[in-house]
Amino acid sequence: MYSGRLQSIEVEEKKKIELCEETESFLSPDYYINRELSWLEFNHRVLEEALNHNNPLLERFKFLAIVSSNLDEFFMVRVAGVQDQVEAGFRKKDAAGLTPLEQLQLISERVHRLVGEQYEELTEQLLPQLHKEGIHILSYDQLDATQQAFIEEYFEHIVYPVLTPMAVDQSRPFPLLANKSLNVAVLLEPHQPLICKRLLFGVVQVPLFCLDLSPFQ
Repeated sequence: MYSGRLQSIEVEEKKKIELCEETESFLSPDYYINRELSWLEFNHRVLEEALNHNNPLLERFKFLAIVSSNLDEFFMVRVAGVQDQVEAGFRKKDAAGLTPLEQLQLISERVHRLVGEQYEELTEQLLPQLHKEGIHILSYDQLDATQQAFIEEYFEHIVYPVLTPMAVDQSRPFPLLANKSLNVAVLLEPHQPLICKRLLFGVVQVPLFCLDLSPFQ
């Protein structure tokens, strides 16, 4: 009777040990992927829709835009959170075995590859195909004299009045830039060079309406 109980206890203890070993094995980082890197792989699947030649041309442009929009939010929310952990000196590893600093390094590497693919598809595939369809995205130098005159008048009367350069120096700290806004860094020449001979660094926020394309016949 006692022998049977002893064997039963030994079996139970053996099961507990096996369960503990199994539980410990599932805590291994080999079973997990960092959530930020996982999200980037999801965004790459969105990019693959832009790479898919079976999709309509303009739909592929939309997928490229979605990739960029997703990355904007990713950096504003997720990467900012990881950056806060790094600045706070937080060194604890996540389930995937990565510290916040290691996460930032891997995020940077993956995003550079992803954006490289994105721009390669845009410049090597989509824009040439758009050109074949009779739609051309041109720079100022590629316009004829009439089109350049229109652009100059448009800038002088519509764009220039709403531009606000913000100088940055010791008395004026770097301005707070709005999320998802396009800003241009410029060097400003003083109106009175004899009084102030050095160039000033400034920032100009591009108005939202200037981000639209201007159609020409």
